[in-house]
Amino acid sequence: MQRTDIANPAYFHKVVDCQYACPAHTPVPEYIRLIAQRRYSDAYMINWASNVFPGILGRTCDRPCEPACRRGRVEESNAQKPEPVAICRLKRVAADMKGDVRARMPALEPRNGKRIACVGAGPASLTVARDLAPLGYEVTVFDEEAKAGGFMRTQIPHFRLPESVIDEETGYILDLGVEFRSGERIESMKAL
Repeated sequence: MQRTDIANPAYFHKVVDCQYACPAHTPVPEYIRLIAQRRYSDAYMINWASNVFPGILGRTCDRPCEPACRRGRVEESNAQKPEPVAICRLKRVAADMKGDVRARMPALEPRNGKRIACVGAGPASLTVARDLAPLGYEVTVFDEEAKAGGFMRTQIPHFRLPESVIDEETGYILDLGVEFRSGERIESMKAL
């Protein structure tokens, strides 16, 4: 086995520490390049493919990508205190500056006759709905609350995560043909 040639710049294009540190493995360099080109809608859609809620995560993520950012190590000798790229804030920039992306959401395949019930309208159920609705599944999300979002809506303070951001990002999913049945608490899976 040959040693890794770290003198070759191509090596660093293959090993992207911040991307691997991200639980969703979001292609960070790709969306940062798009933001630099002021292509905010494109950057948002790159995030949306792996993150589901980029605008929400841009405000609430604990940023495991930033300590892994290579910039601090590369510029260590050049700066007093090198800092990582503000990856999470850039995600928020893309979300806030994106404009209308509804036309860029995935095309819906014809209904395949299979029905899916998601109990609760939190991030997990909405992610399942987002992934299955475009594939032709008839997805119904049940929740006892009036609006979708689950703990994102009830447990994060509004000064940190405005309700309008939650409404917008959950709306993208519900607009994919997902039926949302609010005020319906599921007491029995058998009855469902």
